[in-house]
Amino acid sequence: MSDLLLRARLLRDSRRYPEAIAALHQHLALDPDSFLAHYELAVTRLIEGESYRKALEDVDRAVALSPENPSAHAIRSAILLSLDRDSDALAAADKAIGMDPEFAFAWVCRGKALLAKRQLPESEAAARRALELDADFSDASNLLSTVLRLQKRFGEAEVEIDRHLERDPENAWTFATAGWTALNRSQREKAENLFREALRLDPGMEHARLGLREAYKARSPFYRLFLKWVFFLNRHSEKNRWLIIIGIIVAFRFGRELLSMIHPLAAVPLVVAYLLLTFGSWLASGLGHFLLLKDSLARLSLNRQEKLDGLAVGGLFFGGLLLLVLGLTVLPAGIAFVGGAMIGASIPGSLIFDNPSVKGRIVFGLTTLTILGCGALICLHDFRRAVHEPLMNDATGKMLTVALVALAATTWIGGIPALRRGKVR
Repeated sequence: MSDLLLRARLLRDSRRYPEAIAALHQHLALDPDSFLAHYELAVTRLIEGESYRKALEDVDRAVALSPENPSAHAIRSAILLSLDRDSDALAAADKAIGMDPEFAFAWVCRGKALLAKRQLPESEAAARRALELDADFSDASNLLSTVLRLQKRFGEAEVEIDRHLERDPENAWTFATAGWTALNRSQREKAENLFREALRLDPGMEHARLGLREAYKARSPFYRLFLKWVFFLNRHSEKNRWLIIIGIIVAFRFGRELLSMIHPLAAVPLVVAYLLLTFGSWLASGLGHFLLLKDSLARLSLNRQEKLDGLAVGGLFFGGLLLLVLGLTVLPAGIAFVGGAMIGASIPGSLIFDNPSVKGRIVFGLTTLTILGCGALICLHDFRRAVHEPLMNDATGKMLTVALVALAATTWIGGIPALRRGKVR
């Protein structure tokens, strides 16, 4: 191996990725057909996480230079998985396994691709096969623990975590995996301690930071209910999640009609439960961020976008609730419309600051402003109208309709993946 390749590896191990990539390009300037340089370039870009598309181009060149190399196909699988191309990632992993059936990393790649497709038993089998080949392989152990957790086999997951920690007590990923398992079991304090330990070992681990943030937010009973709902959905594929949501909507409509036939008020508890489920799931995360802002320690687990999200959602919701109550009691009725508009706007507002999609931020930002504008116009009409003039007329009625349509539309278009996911790098 040349000095440049050795230097690139050392730089990568030190997380100095741009310098490692520069060293690899220097090597390629001298030897453009170097399989190892293209392969190392793909691995470095994959770990760096700045451009998976370039990583795929690099590994494709490596595969073209050495098409029978299982390592290149396995890395290609890992890159494709980062690009959300789950089926292609599975095919690449299977190709690597076909070349070398005893290549543990290829089995882990297969298991991760199957996990992304929510084929949990098959993913578990791949993880166990990787551990048969290499019992100390931390990626395989963490994958197995994750799959067991998603199948609600918490006891087996903890046994696997304990087994691996005995072999590698300084593995940050294993502590983070244990933290998520504890959080799934509603063991919030234990989860906080495990995530803190993971961050002590690796302060930059996003997986552990997110876990600690969720553990802090789970101090709220309301948020714990939301987490249970999220964990339930995570056990299903995207297709099944949509079927579950559509099933709930159909069941709600059928149940409401049935209960209304029995008594006009019998459907009220069902309607309230449905509204809490529908709107609570949109607001839970932002309100959780807002509550963390009040805690000087927990606040440190939030990044800038999450803090802005908490301020926007919490400010709109609680500020709107206050104005709504005041408008219905001691202040002019127009104030109540502003309060109601702020509460409604908090729903699309929850999809602005913490949303990685630029299109999504624009769409939901405009929706938020539309609802707030409608509330403000109705309030303005209230202040300007004559004593005998009614608050609601054709113009204000249309404003109210626009606001309600914008709110209802949010609950539908908010599920469009293109408006919730960032641009693939």
